[in-house]
Amino acid sequence: MQANVAFETRERLGRVESQASAPLDAVIVGGGPAGLAAAKYLADAGRSALVLEKRPILGGKLSSWRDRDGDVLETGLHSFFGGYATVHALLRDVGIAHHVRWQPHTLTFAMPPGFSNRVGANAVFEEFHFVDAPSPFNGIGAVLNARYVFNAWEKVLFALGTAPILTGDHAYAERQDDITYAAWHRKRGMSEHMLQTFFAPMALALNFTPADAISAEAMLRVMAYFASSRDASRSGFLDGPPNERLIEPIAAHVRERGVRIESTARVAQLLFADGRCTGVRTDDGRTYEAEHVILATPVHDAAKLLPPEMLRDPLVHGVGKLTSSPVINGHFWFDRPISPHTNLIFGAGTLLPVHADLGQASPGYEWPKKSFLEVCIAPADDLMALDDDTVIERVLADMTKLYPLATKQTLVKAKLVRVPKSVYRASPGAERLRPGTRTPVANLLLAGCYTNHGFPASIEGALRSARAAADAVLAQTRVR
Repeated sequence: MQANVAFETRERLGRVESQASAPLDAVIVGGGPAGLAAAKYLADAGRSALVLEKRPILGGKLSSWRDRDGDVLETGLHSFFGGYATVHALLRDVGIAHHVRWQPHTLTFAMPPGFSNRVGANAVFEEFHFVDAPSPFNGIGAVLNARYVFNAWEKVLFALGTAPILTGDHAYAERQDDITYAAWHRKRGMSEHMLQTFFAPMALALNFTPADAISAEAMLRVMAYFASSRDASRSGFLDGPPNERLIEPIAAHVRERGVRIESTARVAQLLFADGRCTGVRTDDGRTYEAEHVILATPVHDAAKLLPPEMLRDPLVHGVGKLTSSPVINGHFWFDRPISPHTNLIFGAGTLLPVHADLGQASPGYEWPKKSFLEVCIAPADDLMALDDDTVIERVLADMTKLYPLATKQTLVKAKLVRVPKSVYRASPGAERLRPGTRTPVANLLLAGCYTNHGFPASIEGALRSARAAADAVLAQTRVR
């Protein structure tokens, strides 16, 4: 497909009347991390932009709000890893880096009673303490000190099995997209106990997809990332809700630089004429013209907005083929501390594969000296049709296995936030379907964590995509 093909003519679309008083450099569709970051990069470079967000609140996958009690609800549990270089650079630029509360450089894996013959009547929490050494030796030190997740022979198997990744062979990882991680793991001779205890909860934390359904390449990219620098795997939490500590400060930053942001502005159509994307039309009939359009939406929304004939082009054909993983974010408030851990916890064999006690770890959640557990409930495919009470009951049953004090009697309240279509599903073959920034139309660009910028679906991946889209706009426009 040639870039000069007009997917829609002006005559078919009707007259386009811009709502702006002067031509915009960019209309950005989507007010999540990618859209706001793209606006930030353009505004810092002196370009004009308009952000259109379909929901009443900004933030996308990082959105949060307060319920009638004033307690925080959000779309996901968010951890900020040390290797998120693009994220931390943006936080410093906006002046909000201090909102990240760094935790000890430890990954904690929890195993319920009887999970394996290494776990007795009580839950076991294995802490992988990263030693003070250059990467990947700091991680090797953490593995060598493990007692339950890996036995002595499994430590050898881990070293042999992951050697191509730990030595930085990224091409090797890219060749593993046709098989699941579980199949690759077994092929490399690593044990079932390692798979179920260590890698299965990591797969669910990464992509809400089980280890026997996730692409090996997607998992290996994460391992390569963890091994890339000394602090890459160290995690931190925001010291309060994402909208208050991250999203609104970024929005304020771009507004101060002239960017307009409109919420409850659902884009229904991309407008084309003379081989270019001339703007967008919202579902209530408003139209906006711009020199460039950045589509910073989830992949399923991008698939709806891109014309069917464009989706046949090799540059973007994956947009129409990628699917999305469902996830449920659980919020559990207790009347006392139920966990001694304030770090990120990976729960093997449970419906809480990754969770954290934000009540004790982050003061901005305003549940002091008591536990507020935020839980990524996955896999959620079979849970989405169940009512909230049933899901809460099942999760609480698993939670009690890990934390005996987490009972119906100590539970103050629980609420769920369901996300039917979250990040793209990294099933075998999906990695090669991830598009880049470009589309067949030069001034129409893609951004979002589903695009392929050498990083898994995450806030870091979203911001890398935003940087690439903004750079493409800057390259096509003259300096003012």
